[in-house]
Amino acid sequence: MLTTNFLKSRTSTREFKDKEVSNSDLNKINEFLENATLVSGANVRLFIAKNGDEIYKGLQGLAGYGGIMIKAPSYISLSVLNDEPKSLVEGAYLIEKFITFADEMGIGSCWISLGDVVNEDLYPLFTGASGDIPAILAIGYPLKTKKNDHKYTDRIANSDIVFIDSFDNPATDEQLEQRGINEIFNYAKYAPSSYNSQPWRFLLTDDKLSIYIEDFKGNNSLIDAGIIMYYIDELGKNISSNTKWDIEPKISGEIYTYIASKNL
Repeated sequence: MLTTNFLKSRTSTREFKDKEVSNSDLNKINEFLENATLVSGANVRLFIAKNGDEIYKGLQGLAGYGGIMIKAPSYISLSVLNDEPKSLVEGAYLIEKFITFADEMGIGSCWISLGDVVNEDLYPLFTGASGDIPAILAIGYPLKTKKNDHKYTDRIANSDIVFIDSFDNPATDEQLEQRGINEIFNYAKYAPSSYNSQPWRFLLTDDKLSIYIEDFKGNNSLIDAGIIMYYIDELGKNISSNTKWDIEPKISGEIYTYIASKNL
């Protein structure tokens, strides 16, 4: 599926069929997770757990999507093996990449916020997991397969999230079109964010694109950044932009928290 179409209809699955993920699909998932580990290096791990009922019961009332725990046949945990904010950004990037991969197999997913759940309560549920577990993903076959396009009016304008040279200078659609990147932001802003807050802010300086988060809120903001960075990369392929992000979050308490930058 084209990234543009996927983003326009991307929906979290909150109801799954009472059916385990097939062995053939699990094999594909495990292969993806193994490759993701190789790409991410030593600091991020993704683990799949098939004991869905146990995880659901263990986290009910403690974690969930919008405060409601999602019942699924399987879950994937994100483990971050150090305390660097950069690693959580990379982990969120990898999970969103997995979400698009799983969607092509007909597998739905839903990010699960863990709130105040501590790692020691998660380790027994996710065999082999270690480090910090800031988020998990519910996966399985969706109960409902129909998808609807998001309303464009649900998204803020490009001029509210993209700026040129300084945050006092909002970019116009014409300026972004001249650079050949207006379409990237038209679709990237369909990316999910915690509470649909759309906190990403982009600063263009010459051929350099930097991402900031407005009103930084810890792990949720780092996850939001990693998610949209993945879609910026995927959409950028249409204009042969394949450069990598230089990720170096600078958490300083400013209005805009710097996360990463890349050359276009």
